[in-house]
Amino acid sequence: MRARKWAIVIGVHLGGGLAAAVLLWRLSQVLRPLFEPTRGAAFYAAVAASVALWIALMFGIHRLPPAAKKRVVIIATFTAGLFYVLEFYLPGRSAIFFWRAGRGNPFSPMVVTVGNAVSVIAGFTFFLAAFSLSLVHGKNIAARRPGYYNSIAFFIAFLAMAVFGLWATYGPEANVIIRRFLWVHDLTVQQVFHDYLFNSMYVALNSTLFSVLAFYMATAAFRAFRIRSAEAAFMMIAAFICMLGQVPLGMWLTRALPLSGPLSSLRMEAMANWTLGVISMAGLRAVLFGILVGYLAMSLRIWLSLERGAFFEQEL
Repeated sequence: MRARKWAIVIGVHLGGGLAAAVLLWRLSQVLRPLFEPTRGAAFYAAVAASVALWIALMFGIHRLPPAAKKRVVIIATFTAGLFYVLEFYLPGRSAIFFWRAGRGNPFSPMVVTVGNAVSVIAGFTFFLAAFSLSLVHGKNIAARRPGYYNSIAFFIAFLAMAVFGLWATYGPEANVIIRRFLWVHDLTVQQVFHDYLFNSMYVALNSTLFSVLAFYMATAAFRAFRIRSAEAAFMMIAAFICMLGQVPLGMWLTRALPLSGPLSSLRMEAMANWTLGVISMAGLRAVLFGILVGYLAMSLRIWLSLERGAFFEQEL
């Protein structure tokens, strides 16, 4: 029964996805002029029409019942994944595309357009994140919850970086008198404020945070390096060799050994490089290979809408 269910699910998705892909390809041929670059009034008209179409589409989707919303999400997810699968795995030029003049892959010309659409959709996630953060911190301030002053700091930092970042990129150049008053001649005033906020505050705070984390890492390393088993002993020896190989003290301890020849591999820096480049790298690549296999399996489950959990089973 389980194999039959899987076969039905995959068959339904493949059939629907192929039909949707063919429909998209045909629509791309018809709507190709809409994706050509425009200027002037046509550009603003195209932007207004796109926004109106997007609002109408979102309104229509929100008016659908929950089951229909879920079906729309499933079809959109599978169609998007199927497009890249067909574009990547099908040959670039083959006789199977007999209906095309050059017998080329019909999905390849749409890669740039679909990539631009993905970039635009990804841009919406930044607005969604800003809206979600503003909503959460706004509720904290309105309710005077404990630690609400951190939410005030968030809004101050968010608005300052947004204003001066946009001003530095798109704003006009400041008056010469203001530049002389602030003793800035090479940079514009908005660039000075932006550099001060980013380099003098954001980068400094980021470095401070990681320097604090370094003490926690040292504490964790001390606890982990307690030799209670053979595995801990191997890890202790490897860490000892790697740390000594990175500092002048380790090189000084083995300075009597020659720089070339069989005995050179016993120098501390050589053992550290061998440990990092051979043993550690092999383990790292094995872990990375396992992560990528899991990522592939997870992507396949999401693509076929087989994933289950709190997010995927909740009512839309």
